[in-house]
Parts: sequence; structure tokens; C-alpha cells
Amino acid sequence: MIDINEQFQAVIKDLQSGKRPNCSYSKQDIKVFKDEFIRLNDKRDWQALIPLLCILDNTITLDHELYPQIIHAIKECDDNEVLVLILGVARKQIIDEHHKRGERLPFDFLEVLEGLIGHSNPEVFEWNLRLIEGLGSQSIFFKEAILKAKPGFFARFNQHKKACTEIIELLERRWG
Repeated sequence: MIDINEQFQAVIKDLQSGKRPNCSYSKQDIKVFKDEFIRLNDKRDWQALIPLLCILDNTITLDHELYPQIIHAIKECDDNEVLVLILGVARKQIIDEHHKRGERLPFDFLEVLEGLIGHSNPEVFEWNLRLIEGLGSQSIFFKEAILKAKPGFFARFNQHKKACTEIIELLERRWG
């Protein structure tokens, strides 16, 4: 059986040495990851999710089996640092996985992202916008909510709010 901490240390070692981990995992490994994700979600032990999130963000293995756990974690996580990491995993394990299969993203996922628009933490808001920007034509779903949440004049003094403004302006040009 795969050891999550051992895999996490290997990923960190590769990242520190400037290598891209790009780990590949079997269906059995993904089941172990899913079971651990469920266990930690149920305990709401968000900090303990970090090693698993790091592994899932640095793998070339995409698997829809993780979808419910990722959605649950996005909805329930109250740790902003971990929420940013979960969004990174959602980009890979949900968005990239659906694009690879040539499928549109499920409506419940879009609703979860919409719920994070204008998040009180500017970094969470920024990373949510980055995901939305990567949705292509499906980003139009969020137009009204995004325009309402656009940071004001003083956003230029906060790096994350400034990035949010820039992403929103990019989306506005795309939406025409």
C-alpha cells in the first residue's frame, strides 16, 4: 500500500531540487488517496490534508473518483491557506480531468466556484478567479457575480486584490 507521507517527501524533494515531480499513480493508489481524503474531510482536519493535496497537485494521474471529496473540501474548508491548495487540486483533478475527457464541467462544481467569488480572503478570491479564467467559454456563467465583486480603487495596494482586478479585466475583454 502506498505511503502518503513518503510520497509527499519525494514530491517536496523533487520540488526543492527544481524538478517537476509528475508522479503517476495506480487506481489502487487513488483509492488510498480517496479514503484518506474522506477521513480528513470528516474530521475537518484541514492542515493534515496538505501532504495529500501536494501529491494530487503534482501528479499526472487524473481521476474523477476524487471529485466528491474535492467539492466537499472546497465547501467546508475554513482554512484559507489550505483552501488555496484545494483550488489548485480542483484545477488539476476536476477541470483538467473534464477537459481531457472532452466534457463540460458539472453545474455543482460551477456553483461551488461561484460561492467563492468575492471571498473575504483576497488570495482565495484570486485563485478562484484563476480557475474561472481557465474555464474558457464556461466562464461567462460567472459574469454577473464577478463584476459585482470587482475590487475598487484601493485594490492596487494589495497584490492579491490587484491580481483579481487584472484577471477580471482580462475576463471582461474576453466576454466583449
